[in-house]
Amino acid sequence: MIFLKCLRYATIIFFMVLSFRSVAESSGVKTLAEGKAHYIIEVVKHITLPNESQIDRFNITIFGSNKHLLKALRNKASNSIRGKSISIVQRETLDNADANIDVIFVSRFKSAFTAEIKKRYKNVLIISENSADKESLMVGLTVIRNDIKLTLNRENLIKQGFKISNGMLDFAGTKADLREQLDDRENTLNKVLREVAAKESQLKELNTVLDKNQQELQQIQLNLKQQNKQLIQAQQQLTQAQQQLSILETNKEAVMVELKSKQNNLLAQHALLTAKEQEHTQQQKKLTQLNINIAQAEQKLAVQLEKLKQQSEIIASKKQQITDQRKLLYLTIALILVILVLMFVALRISSIRKQANEELANLNKKLYQLATTDDMTKLFNRRHFLELAQRELSQLLRSKSSGAVLMIDIDHFKSINDNHGHAAGDQALISVANILNDNLRDYDIVGRVGGEEFAMFLPNCDIETATHIAERIREKIAELTISFQEISIELTISIGLTAILASDNDIGLTINRADKALYQAKDSGRNTVILH
Repeated sequence: MIFLKCLRYATIIFFMVLSFRSVAESSGVKTLAEGKAHYIIEVVKHITLPNESQIDRFNITIFGSNKHLLKALRNKASNSIRGKSISIVQRETLDNADANIDVIFVSRFKSAFTAEIKKRYKNVLIISENSADKESLMVGLTVIRNDIKLTLNRENLIKQGFKISNGMLDFAGTKADLREQLDDRENTLNKVLREVAAKESQLKELNTVLDKNQQELQQIQLNLKQQNKQLIQAQQQLTQAQQQLSILETNKEAVMVELKSKQNNLLAQHALLTAKEQEHTQQQKKLTQLNINIAQAEQKLAVQLEKLKQQSEIIASKKQQITDQRKLLYLTIALILVILVLMFVALRISSIRKQANEELANLNKKLYQLATTDDMTKLFNRRHFLELAQRELSQLLRSKSSGAVLMIDIDHFKSINDNHGHAAGDQALISVANILNDNLRDYDIVGRVGGEEFAMFLPNCDIETATHIAERIREKIAELTISFQEISIELTISIGLTAILASDNDIGLTINRADKALYQAKDSGRNTVILH
């Protein structure tokens, strides 16, 4: 056993010497500077930097003045290393040097700065011309009697994250390095062999379990595909609901602002009406006072007439007639004035109330329109469309009439928004809505039920007529070209079509079938009509 170990170590030493000589002989070294340059390049070839995947070339810096070494390195750096080019610079000081250094050669006159360089630059391979202290040494390059010797601090290099190839250890490592590497390989090999044996026994057991679970796994994969498809559909519906909620929130804020403005106007009109009623009350009080004054004047006049009557019957008789005529005239004038005032007040109040009622009716009409209509396309929104469609569905089922539902989706609508902007997408939605509206019968229902998705309810319509209508709409939109900001945009749509069945007591069942047909139209290449 001892003999075998000695033989192994002797073989390692022999190959180290042989590799060292072969490297030196094959390098074509003629001068000491060329020898140094050769070994610097060999070190870079056989030691991998921690951040080597993040650099596109090796930046080698010579710290210290050495023109011959600089020239020799530049001659050696004509070929790339591991697909990366080599850049050589020489510096007398590192005070103003940037951090773009991957390998630094410290000349013997600058060896005192080795520890400082190691602290200052991380992930940098340091090659010292003279041996540094063990804490700072990575690679030492020493010249002894015109012979070059490489010294590796394997522990320090590995600690810093560098990787050393076996070729490097062959011509620059120590016996301890090679022995440690061989022991590591032997321990690793034994460990791997033990793990392989354990894995083989486990593999036999797992193969039996695997055969049993294979069929279950296939069934689970099928279930997962179906669940994934359902999840995608649910995510799309959630996205559409969120977009619709955002639009409703925006519309709600606008409606609330307009409603508040109308409320302020109504309050102002109510205040004006209250002021007019107070004015009318004051006028009534004045009229009452006028009647009282007239009565008092009549009493005084009667007294005077009575006195005059005593003086002269003829004069009294005439004055009595005049008094009666005046009284009748005053009463007539007073009654006319009162009637005119009352008519004016009544007309004014009626006008104010009529104006307020008209404004309130217009406001209610606008609120109803905002609550039931999509603001952009002027079609019914999803909620109102479903209400009307459910009502029509109930009537069709009672009368046992035929009907159909179309689900319409604009093809590649997202690319229109991405390439031309949301304004172009809005113009596309409006154009499609106009074509749908133009192809409606008086009793058909159409609405925007999603972002770029529309729905049509066709009562009293057999499936053949519905298919004809769907194809006509698809062809009209395919022929449509939208001009937007000097850009021509062509559109196509996919349509899912289904007939109303006697079992469809809920419009949601019919729409779900039309949705499935729509997805089949999308999967079939779009710009087509699919009947479910």
